[in-house]
Amino acid sequence: MSGGRSYISKAREEQQQYVNSLLHENEKLRAIAAMLESDVLRAEEQHRAATAELQRLLDRFEEIACENKRFADEHQHIEQQSSNLANLYVASYQLHTSVEREGVLTAIQEIVINLIGSEQLAIYERNGDAEFRLAASFGLDRDRITAFVAGEYAVEKLGEGHIFSDPDDRETLTACVPLQVADRVIGAILVFRLLEHKPALQPVDHELFELLSVHASTALYCASLHATATVEG
Repeated sequence: MSGGRSYISKAREEQQQYVNSLLHENEKLRAIAAMLESDVLRAEEQHRAATAELQRLLDRFEEIACENKRFADEHQHIEQQSSNLANLYVASYQLHTSVEREGVLTAIQEIVINLIGSEQLAIYERNGDAEFRLAASFGLDRDRITAFVAGEYAVEKLGEGHIFSDPDDRETLTACVPLQVADRVIGAILVFRLLEHKPALQPVDHELFELLSVHASTALYCASLHATATVEG
């Protein structure tokens, strides 16, 4: 019997040791699980922080891209304005480089061709209160010029100035620029079809028309006075 109890006691003792060993391993596993859970929570927090930082950087990148585009647009606008001012200066300078009538007419044609962008134009002058007469033309046949003087779009009707925007009208006439000295219309510039690379008039073209209306008329008027003075002299 004592041998049997000794065996049972030993078995219980080994069982208890095994249970204690399992409990110890369980504690170790729980500690490892707790540590892993802490690492996971820390990793998730780091991931959220990294995601938030990435979003902040993306937002900032988008802001910088918008700022760059705005600066580029402003730079392009300034360049365009500078180019427009240069064109206006060149046009004004060309009109006043000569006191000879032919030189002024040539300057007007060069402005319309090179700056406005049309190789079909006609310049008319008015002799006192009489009808308009053709002073110079470029790229137009005589029949077409006559039709615009005597027909529906007569210079007399457009002397006050008119710019066409209807595509159907552009097929025939783009603009009529009055040449005025004080309140008197002394002539007109008729601009017909624009060049193929230029589908429509730009804001600077309207400024050029205004410049031509004032400076071209003054230059022609001064050229006429100079011619009269030369004859009388």
